[in-house]
Amino acid sequence: MEADEAVKIINNLDEKPGGTLRFYGEWFGRPYDNYHKILECSFNDGILIIKFDAGELIKIWNPNKIIFNHKELTIKESICVEFIRYYYGKPQTSENLIIDRYSNGEISNTSIKVGKVNDKIINRSYPAVELL
Repeated sequence: MEADEAVKIINNLDEKPGGTLRFYGEWFGRPYDNYHKILECSFNDGILIIKFDAGELIKIWNPNKIIFNHKELTIKESICVEFIRYYYGKPQTSENLIIDRYSNGEISNTSIKVGKVNDKIINRSYPAVELL
């Protein structure tokens, strides 16, 4: 499925999907311990943006091979994924911003001036993003 089609389907659902996040095989937190519910999605200029109910957001550059079955969302390929979040229990301010960036080094988000950026390695043996 193409990104614009996935965005349209998800945004039109009365009950948005949610689950545990995994990026290139790396779980966010313990497997199946955290729950992230999608609020809305958008796709512009080759970047898929998924917003979650706790203020988190994922940016996915050039998403490809998207599978969505109303319970699980899998994006098999991307050149860069950023998981943008805040320290738990702290105010959602720029000083408490954390970005987990999975890339091959080709994408650099220079608009980020504060917060912490964790550069991660892409493991192409796994899908770029999974919401399980």
